[in-house]
Amino acid sequence: MASWKKVRLGEIVQINPESLTKQFPFQMIDYIDISSVGTGELRETSQYLIHEAPSRAKRLVRAGDTILSTVRPNRRSFLFLKNPKENQVVSTGFAVLRPTEHIHPRYVYYLISNQSFTDYLVSQEQGAAYPAVSMDSIKNALVLLPDMRTQEKIADILGTIDDKIELNIKINKTIDETIMTLYKYWFIEFGPFKDRGFEISELGMIPKGWKAGTLGEVIELQNGYAFKSKEWKCEGIPVIKIKNIVPPFINKEDAAYVDPSLFHRLDRFKITQGDLLIGLTGAEIGKCGIYYFEEPALLNQRVGKFYSSVHEMNTLPFVYAITKLPDFRQKILDRSTGSAQPNVSADEIKKMKIVLPPGDILKKFIRFTSNYYAMMIHNANENDRLKKLQNALLPRLLSGEMDVLDAEKHVANML
Repeated sequence: MASWKKVRLGEIVQINPESLTKQFPFQMIDYIDISSVGTGELRETSQYLIHEAPSRAKRLVRAGDTILSTVRPNRRSFLFLKNPKENQVVSTGFAVLRPTEHIHPRYVYYLISNQSFTDYLVSQEQGAAYPAVSMDSIKNALVLLPDMRTQEKIADILGTIDDKIELNIKINKTIDETIMTLYKYWFIEFGPFKDRGFEISELGMIPKGWKAGTLGEVIELQNGYAFKSKEWKCEGIPVIKIKNIVPPFINKEDAAYVDPSLFHRLDRFKITQGDLLIGLTGAEIGKCGIYYFEEPALLNQRVGKFYSSVHEMNTLPFVYAITKLPDFRQKILDRSTGSAQPNVSADEIKKMKIVLPPGDILKKFIRFTSNYYAMMIHNANENDRLKKLQNALLPRLLSGEMDVLDAEKHVANML
């Protein structure tokens, strides 16, 4: 610990070093908004012509930068940019932290990932309706900094975990694309079935022997339970609300909890690993996510749970593919009521028209895709376990409490 010292963050990083100017060499920007970033996760980006970009699209980034949301710091929205696109621009709602020669680039990211840093930011936030922290508060944050060699070792240990998480995310994206490619080839292009001949239906031309069916012929949909405000607890059994649907999965960060005693008497509202959930109201209407956690949970009101209605066949991989189609959410909206706050019932969703093949073809598709569906769940669950490992190691490594050699052995045994 002799080589460790306390410094202010502004002494070891540059904050917001570059902004968008007229000399920017690209006509299009790849924009990262606050809503695009989770805890170490980039969900999506938006593309804009530069003259049509949002007014907050101002901050330029480079490889090795860390971006940190200054708005609602308790949400822990930050990201390490390993290889950003050349035309990447981020919102002014982020602080861009660029390492100086005194700090390893990835070590910056791990410093701000530490829960103690989040706690500091929350203590500095201003504004009730739109709580945010100032650049001065970020600049003046006190952090503990070891020598460069120790920084590198710690960054390598924690980076090994992050690299595995990133690999699993990429694998799941490929799996997701594979499921959708197969679905489109079978049920939109009818590639393997063109020799059967076609007939007209209300959904257009379909292979002979197929039909224009409904979603309700392959699934049932369970509505969630309306919990009372007095039933909410700080810990216990997690309750999945509509805000926890972050496609393609369920995110338990910021989940609500109830007493475990409720779990045993609310059997039909239980959620288990592999369940597919859907938002039934508001801005999240039609959004779907897979519950990949091993620990069970409960279903809150205005969230629905799909389950198979076909005997001895788990139709969820087939239904999952349908929910990923570009027009799925619009079809849900078309069946909703209310303009300011749209709502859709389980019965209306079940009436949605779909192309339905004969049972043997449906069974074959499910047999092909079930392993993919299970692999996505496995990878997401492994990432959850790896994040918990990293969260346990990070504060101990960054405080000098844990020796880096012990941490290396621990990570090697887990991977």
